[in-house]
Amino acid sequence: MTQEEKSKKIALAEKQLEQAKANLIKVKREERERARKEQNHHKFLIGGIVYKYFPECEDFNEQELCRIMAGASKNEGIRNLIRLVSEDRKKQSEMMQKEEKENGGKESDNS
Repeated sequence: MTQEEKSKKIALAEKQLEQAKANLIKVKREERERARKEQNHHKFLIGGIVYKYFPECEDFNEQELCRIMAGASKNEGIRNLIRLVSEDRKKQSEMMQKEEKENGGKESDNS
C-alpha cells in the first residue's frame, strides 16, 4: 500500500468522523428539543386542568397558588386520591407491558 493510498484512507476516515460528529450533535439537539416540547406540553396540560376545575386561579399570583397547592397536598383525602391515581397508572403500565410482550414487542395501534 502506497503512501498516497494511506492518505486517501485517512482522509476518508476523517471525513466519516466529522460526519458522525455532526450527526451526533444533530441527534442530541433533536432529543433536547423533543424533551423541551414534552415538558412544555405537560406544563400547559397541568395549567389547563387547574384552570378548568379552578377558574378562580386566574386571579391568584404564583405565591398564592403555591400556598393553595401546599394546603391541598396536606389534605388526607387529596393524598389518598393521588395514591389511587398513582396505583392505577402503575397497573395500566404493567398491563401495557404485558400486552407488548404478548404481541412480540410490537407497538400497539392504540396511540
